Amino acid sequence: MIASVTRIRSGESGPGRAVPGTTRRRSDEAYDAIYRAIVRCEVAPGEIVTELQLGERFGFGRAAVRAALDRLSERRLLRPMRRQGYCVKPITLRDVNELFELRMILELGAIRLAAGRVDEASLRHLDSICSQGYKPGDRESEARFLAANSEFHLVIATATGNERLVSFLAQTLSEMERLFHFGLAARNRTDEMRSEHKALMEALIAGDAERAEAVTREQIVTSKAMVMDALLTSSTLLDASISPAHRSAWTE
Repeated sequence: MIASVTRIRSGESGPGRAVPGTTRRRSDEAYDAIYRAIVRCEVAPGEIVTELQLGERFGFGRAAVRAALDRLSERRLLRPMRRQGYCVKPITLRDVNELFELRMILELGAIRLAAGRVDEASLRHLDSICSQGYKPGDRESEARFLAANSEFHLVIATATGNERLVSFLAQTLSEMERLFHFGLAARNRTDEMRSEHKALMEALIAGDAERAEAVTREQIVTSKAMVMDALLTSSTLLDASISPAHRSAWTE
């Protein structure tokens, strides 16, 4: 089951993957390194960066960095700024609202279809990994935790037998990863999520769709509150410009 989820997720947007038997270009490696730093908020939302700074930070030449930044700009994670460099896409309240709204729609639908059909062994294995927790602010431990948590939810979605649903949910969780890193750095939710996972597994295994839906809804609401709390106490957000010119640059 986990292998099936990984196969479905292989098409999601994110760091580039090498084709077996080929040599990866330096620009691909630069893209992966910068993308990972943006998603993990190691390069802060709203920060201004330059080719020279990023090349020195990650150890790549100007040509490789320029190609990587062009790709990241196409994905709207960066915005070129004349004579200044690039602005990292801010995390906006619109992003938070839209992504959590989409996740609510996708997951509640998946939960109802998956109740009584889940792969119990896969869920318990992934839950045991999530239960190991993470260290707030340690991006590597946060990334491992988030990967296991995403797989946990995708295994549930896979039980629906609808690969398109799994693909859409995988894409949504991938886009939300930056929000989660921002929120997880503020406080440790390991114990809360352990309890949420346990309640959700019990309901799904028992085929109790109503209970599973209620647990999932509460979990999504709690996750959103965590992200919102982090945003509202962040100096990055508190000091951000909300002028019309600033807003239109990211909404055109």
